[in-house]
Amino acid sequence: MKYTRVLAALVMVVPQVALAQGQPASLLPGGNSKDPVSINAGKLDYLSKDQKLIYSGGVMARQGKSTLKASSLTIFLATAPGGKDASVGPAPTGNSVQRMEADGPVTVTSGQEVGTGAHATYDKAANRVVVTGHVTLTQGPNVTRGDVLTYNLTSGQAVVTGHVQSLFTPASSPRPRRRKH
Repeated sequence: MKYTRVLAALVMVVPQVALAQGQPASLLPGGNSKDPVSINAGKLDYLSKDQKLIYSGGVMARQGKSTLKASSLTIFLATAPGGKDASVGPAPTGNSVQRMEADGPVTVTSGQEVGTGAHATYDKAANRVVVTGHVTLTQGPNVTRGDVLTYNLTSGQAVVTGHVQSLFTPASSPRPRRRKH
C-alpha cells in the first residue's frame, strides 16, 4: 500500500519537475524553458516529507541543448501555502522546483560553453547557478579558472571569482598570400 502511494506521488511529481507555466525559467544554463527536462541516473529516492528528489549514480540532466552531469542531483520542490504538498494534485502555478544541488564532479554544458566544478546549486528565486570548487569555464579555446562561478540565467552574465586565471586565444585568420613578381 505504501509503495503504491509513493509510486503514485512520483508519477505526479517527476513530470512536474519539468513543468513550466506563467513566466517560465530554464532549469539549465542555455536551456529553453519550453523544453522538457530529462534526467537519467542509477537511482532515484523520493522523500515525500522533505519534498525532495535525490538522483544518484551517473546523473545526466538535459534540457534542450544544455546538459548537467554529476554524481548526485538533489531537487527541492516548493511547498504550497499552508504547508500542503505542491506536487500532488493539480499542477502548481509556475515551476515546482525551488532549488537544485549537484555534487560532483559537476559539468554543465551549453553550446560551446562548459562549466565544471565540485558542486553546483540552482536557485529558482534568484534564477542563477553557482558552481564552486576548482571551477573552470571554457568557451571554445578560451578558458577561465577560479573558485566560484556565478551564472545569472536572466541576464546570461557569468562571473568567476577567487584566484581567477584566464587564457584567451585570438581567432586565427588566414594570412594574406604574397604575390610573386
